[in-house]
Amino acid sequence: MQKIILLALLGWCSLEDVKQKKLTVMYILMFGVGGIFLHLMAPVCSIYSILWGMLLGLALILVSLVTRGSVGVGDGILLAVTGVYLGGSKNLELFMMGLLLAALWSLGLLVVKKKKGKEEIAFVPFLLISYFLMILGGV
Repeated sequence: MQKIILLALLGWCSLEDVKQKKLTVMYILMFGVGGIFLHLMAPVCSIYSILWGMLLGLALILVSLVTRGSVGVGDGILLAVTGVYLGGSKNLELFMMGLLLAALWSLGLLVVKKKKGKEEIAFVPFLLISYFLMILGGV
């Protein structure tokens, strides 16, 4: 059940990120509250793992504030919520795989001259692809 909910969250946020280049925080927080209730009913990982997973998102929010928006605050909030569903190690895996995929895509765009060095790309679709790969790898 939690996998389906997380896929729905990442799918919704991917569409928003691609179309509007921003995320609606209220929806993400509602999914976060839902994840906490799901965890209370059917725990998947320890509370410490959840807190560790959320810490990754909080660190990304801090990076966003320090870099004045080079990284979106919404991405950090989203990663804090995915930490509720995945826990620390799986959330870190999601983030690192998303970064790798985004870097490869960006490099490809630079090579074919579709984007320039400082142009933004949507990050959440890479998190969605990463989560699909994580699910397929865990089957």
